[in-house]
This record gives sequence, C-alpha cells and structure tokens, in this order.
Amino acid sequence: MNKFLNLLGKRPILISLFFATLLFNFLLSYFMPKDYALDLKFAYTYWEAIQSIDAMDQSTRALYKLGIWILDFPYLLIYSVFLFGVLQKLFGKQPVIYLPFLIAIVDLFENVSVTAILNSFPNTSHLLVLLSSFFTTCKWILVGVTALSIIIGVIKYFVTKKYPLHSKSEVEI
Repeated sequence: MNKFLNLLGKRPILISLFFATLLFNFLLSYFMPKDYALDLKFAYTYWEAIQSIDAMDQSTRALYKLGIWILDFPYLLIYSVFLFGVLQKLFGKQPVIYLPFLIAIVDLFENVSVTAILNSFPNTSHLLVLLSSFFTTCKWILVGVTALSIIIGVIKYFVTKKYPLHSKSEVEI
C-alpha cells in the first residue's frame, strides 16, 4: 500500500492523471447534454428530471447513456486516483485522502440510477429519480468538500513553507 501511495504522489503520475482528467472532462462534454444531464444538476426533483429527459430526443438519450458507460465509469476511476494523489501529497495518510473514493462510489450509484431512469423513461419511478438525485447531490457536496480540502492543504503547505515550525529545542521558554 505504501508503494502505491508513494507512486501516486510522484509528480509525473499526478501530471499524467491531471491531463487524463482534463481529457475525460472534454470528452464527457461532448456526450453529456449539458442543459439536461442529470449528473450536472444539484438536488433535482422528479419533475425536473422528467423534463430534462423529455427534452432529449431518442438519439441524445442514447448518446448520454453511452457517455455514462464508456466515459464516466473510467473517468470516476481516473479522477478519484488523481484527487487521492493530490490529497495524499498535501495531507499524508490522514483520512481526508479517501474522500475521492467516496465520491467515486457515490458517482457509481448515480451512473447506475441515471441509466435506469433513461432505460425506464417515460415510465420512470419517483423513488428511482429521488435516489438518483440523492446520489448526485451527495457527489457534488463531496466534490465541494474535497475542493475545500485541497484549498486548505495548499494554503497550509505555503504557510508552513513560509513560516516553518521550529523544533522544541529551538523554542525558548
């Protein structure tokens, strides 16, 4: 496990994962209908979901589903490993470094539920939409917490670099 952590903390690996994350973001923007994709909404209702899906034609829904299965599943692995590496670099082995894997798990449930909604449309269950909305909302909250953690980690890094902690032997009483 330590070898894996050390590998992810290496600059070339992080840079490669960063560019892979950017590439997948670009590709997903082609496959995901930005105005209607449930993955991009926050705390949507049943009626908002139905309106979004209804606004897509059959080929757009098929392309959306294809994007989820071909791009979003590998993407959740790539971004979670990238963010894990960044957090590990900033925080060492503190529990906060596992947030990206929690995001990935919630994103996985979101992808499965959105696919089920697309497959069952127009006879989509209220419960399924509410579950999907719950997963999407949780994902975005966790993304926000992770982004905030990265910001705090970067600030902490620069503050400790500028004002390093002194050893106990250097501190006068």
